[in-house]
Amino acid sequence: MPFRLFIVDDDPEYSALLQFQLRKLEDTDIQVFSRGEHAYDSLNREPDLILLDLVMPGQGGLETLRQLKINNPELTVIVISSQTVVGVALEALKLGAYDYITKGHDDTVKIRRLVEQFIERKKLSTEVELLREQLRVPHGIPGMIGESAGMGKVLRLIKKTLIGDLSVAVVGESGTGKELVAHSIHYNSPRRREPFILVNCAAIPRDLMESEFFGHEKGSFTGAHARKTGKFEQANRGTIFLDEVGELNLDLQAKLLRVLQNHEVQRVGSSETIRVDVRVICATNRDIPTLIEESKFREDLYYRLFQFPIQLPPLRERDQDALLLAKFFREDFLKRHQDVKPKAFSAATRQLILEYDWPGNVRQLKNAVERALLISDSEELIPEDLMLELTALNTSSKKTTNGLSSVEPSVDMALNAEPVDGVTLLPQHPEDICSLEDIKRTAVIQAYTVCEGNVDQTSIRLGITRSTVYRLLEKYKKEGHSF
Repeated sequence: MPFRLFIVDDDPEYSALLQFQLRKLEDTDIQVFSRGEHAYDSLNREPDLILLDLVMPGQGGLETLRQLKINNPELTVIVISSQTVVGVALEALKLGAYDYITKGHDDTVKIRRLVEQFIERKKLSTEVELLREQLRVPHGIPGMIGESAGMGKVLRLIKKTLIGDLSVAVVGESGTGKELVAHSIHYNSPRRREPFILVNCAAIPRDLMESEFFGHEKGSFTGAHARKTGKFEQANRGTIFLDEVGELNLDLQAKLLRVLQNHEVQRVGSSETIRVDVRVICATNRDIPTLIEESKFREDLYYRLFQFPIQLPPLRERDQDALLLAKFFREDFLKRHQDVKPKAFSAATRQLILEYDWPGNVRQLKNAVERALLISDSEELIPEDLMLELTALNTSSKKTTNGLSSVEPSVDMALNAEPVDGVTLLPQHPEDICSLEDIKRTAVIQAYTVCEGNVDQTSIRLGITRSTVYRLLEKYKKEGHSF
């Protein structure tokens, strides 16, 4: 939709001069009126901005301004007049004029600058409003799938980041979608047509980090055969995403802090400073406050990077989102690989997807679904197709040693354990059956007791995560079990 501009002035030469100055503005519809009442009668054309002269035949400028603001209080009006009387200017501003421009030296230049600013502001306002409309539905940001309360909060926070330029820190476990959030922020922001530069801080050798971030001059160090532009220069006017920012060494942290403070970079081997306009989004699965206490992360840098933190919930805390995501990954994979036969999830598979702890979060779920589609020869995906037992990590990685999921304690430990809390694990009669839930509960409580209440040791001995231990213990306490 074009930017609609009214010029209301009885001087045809001045109106023509303004039109000449403004006609080159992109997508602008200019309409000229010689009388105030004519402009007022044409408000059904919904102008975005009115340039209004004060002295005109018929209805004067001040009276026209008064009527415009009474009936359209949000309408922006800039008064243009040859009168230099302060009282007149104050009266115009009091009636709601946005600005008062005196005709004379450089007046058309000032007017063009103001109009350009309003056009840009309208574009930004329109884009933000469209995004707000998108975010009112569950899947408003492409790729951000989820209807849980946790994801609803994340979407609301993402929407708020689009207004302003604060540094954003995305925090969450590995595989929760931190990079996707960074993409969503950039490509829905006013910077979306500018570069998005991703830097994996954990993948860059320490001796090359400064060069990667800020660039270097030819011959500045061994191997520097040509000038190199750093990531911050490449991201100028756009966004830089610092993934795994907790892996930066202290020396580079200090230099990064100076860039954030001064908006300048200096290539290795150069004394020249280069201005950069970059929005910073960072991500980490590390506990940064703990790193600060251990003097491994600068506190002042923390406050610069974490101006707007977004905490991503792990998949196990997102209610039905796991099944929504699984269906999305299935349909997306089938769309991209039309030679793969479509397959539905069996009831048991859907239940497993909902109950599994997903220690690798969304990334693990995506891999499991895509792998299952490839290996399955039936019309339905059954639990075995997800291969969760075969892909579980071993005890040294704080997962099970027997191939069970991270939510299940070791069955061997449970079967060899003493009875706990009145539960006898082995059947007393040949036809009795001991439920898996009893085995799991007894294994957790017995390990927790043996480890004398040490959750870290309990998680290692059982091969499950600390969060799973806490969650199960809390569950058993609510059920009335003592330990």
